[in-house]
Amino acid sequence: MNIKRSAALIMIAVLLLCGLSGCKDGQGFDSDTPSVAIIIKGSESDFWNDVKKGALSAATEFNIDITFEGPDNEEDYETQNRMIENAVSRNVGAIILSAIDYEKNAPAVRKAAEKGIKIITVDSDVDVADKELFIATDNYSAGLKTAQVAQKLCGEQESINIGIVNYGENTENGSKRLQGFQDEIKNIKNARIVAMVSVSSNAQSATAGARKLLEENPQINVLVGFNEWSTLGVGMAIKELGLKDRVCAIGFDNNTECVGMLETGELDTLIVQNPFSMGYLAVMNAANILSGKKTESVIKTDVYVVDRSNMFSADVQKILFGFDKYD
Repeated sequence: MNIKRSAALIMIAVLLLCGLSGCKDGQGFDSDTPSVAIIIKGSESDFWNDVKKGALSAATEFNIDITFEGPDNEEDYETQNRMIENAVSRNVGAIILSAIDYEKNAPAVRKAAEKGIKIITVDSDVDVADKELFIATDNYSAGLKTAQVAQKLCGEQESINIGIVNYGENTENGSKRLQGFQDEIKNIKNARIVAMVSVSSNAQSATAGARKLLEENPQINVLVGFNEWSTLGVGMAIKELGLKDRVCAIGFDNNTECVGMLETGELDTLIVQNPFSMGYLAVMNAANILSGKKTESVIKTDVYVVDRSNMFSADVQKILFGFDKYD
């Protein structure tokens, strides 16, 4: 076999592999399969990596071409809007979006819907009526559950003094979690929210915010984080200040470092969502919608309460680390 022929065969093999991959990081789609653009809040967290795994699994199963992208930080709604506009220019069949800003993402999404593109929101909704489906945790109920966990952890104490580390003031899911938490806390006689801070979705900002909250409010004996990054900040601040025996800490999601701090005591309970299922269901339902099938308008995914009493059970290990890591 001569060198030119070998090079040609290698190039053909590469092209075939690219065509069969199912997920593209930028612009083009195969013309003979439905195309879906997935636009998430950020690109750095374990949560979004698990959403991507679920989306890829469904894309392979249902023969869907997908792109998967998000801004560098979870506050950058303007970059999200540009990604939506780019998806429209590529004439995708559907957009799956986790909106950074409930209102400020809405105009770009409306324009996409006006072009006939099917809109599915996942994890965090957007203020647009013309969408097919919303897939997420029941975030209000998750907030209620978090307050109930706080009562269980500290119910014997005379006062439950709560600090909250939240994120994205205009993000729909964070707002719902906070509202559910606040509503349930009103029903707990010895509980009060002492202070609250909103942080950027990165470890440095979250840790600094949580640490400042604890230093300025030494009466806090319960500290709550409402997403992966704020939870990481809560755990790191408690670790740095040596407060794990005095402050009960509750957080969200299954970041690997947070799971480690659950084991060592800086965190006491994690409210764990099902991001793999969110990604899988979003792409599966996009495939159904693009083929003319009807779907539900809202799908709620499960949450799990994980603490040191159950974190080592086989079922919970699969929830924490995913089937692909555990098996």
